[in-house]
Amino acid sequence: MTFPKQPQRGRPVRRTNAHAAFTLVELLTVVAVIGVLATLLLTALQAAQKRSRQARCAGNLHQIGLAIHMYLDDFPRPQDISLLVRNRYLANRDALICPQDRTTNWGNLVAAARVPALPAFGGSDPTSPIPPSDLNVPDPGDPILCSYVHPLPWDDVAWGQLLKAGSLAGMAACQVHGLGQPNLQAPSVLDFEGLVLRAQRDGAVVRRKVFWASTPAMLAPASGTDTTQPSSAGPSASATLYPWPLFLDELPP
Repeated sequence: MTFPKQPQRGRPVRRTNAHAAFTLVELLTVVAVIGVLATLLLTALQAAQKRSRQARCAGNLHQIGLAIHMYLDDFPRPQDISLLVRNRYLANRDALICPQDRTTNWGNLVAAARVPALPAFGGSDPTSPIPPSDLNVPDPGDPILCSYVHPLPWDDVAWGQLLKAGSLAGMAACQVHGLGQPNLQAPSVLDFEGLVLRAQRDGAVVRRKVFWASTPAMLAPASGTDTTQPSSAGPSASATLYPWPLFLDELPP
């Protein structure tokens, strides 16, 4: 017969505690690890959202480029990009709004700040045919928002120089993916720089980097353009009339 082993006298019995609490150092370590993982996850999520918005914007620009190309096959150059919607060359008006644009109307804000005033529809030729539905434009009761900057209101000289680039001529551009913030008091293309998404006449959507300080000469108006009219939008307004870097890779001759 065996007897249970008796504890030695004078020595305490060791008891194990399966529910021992974490120490302060262990808790801080766990919190730090969770914080790092959350930061990495949030950064990856933001990057994915940014790429998603750029992809949607590129899809919009592709539709706009094709719509302008088809419009020019039928009519003279439109002075307002909303005519693409009103004449059903662009089926979805939401394609004119970039998901990155917080104003949802950046292109129109820039166009409204241009000087001198926009010429009449059809350019300087009063005999240019006008689509019947264009006679009611603009319609103040049905505003069409637009995030994209475009050269449609340019005068005939500047427009002609742009078209010399052929299929590589830019028809619309989105600059709100770059660096900067919109100045709603005096909107200007100079408010943003860096990444630009451009829809070309051949239907392609390309990515470019535009930094205004490094390309001052490309802001000059086209040769033969009248720039003597006074400006009420500030000293830099005349320099933003023809932002060539948004639509061309090289300065026109």
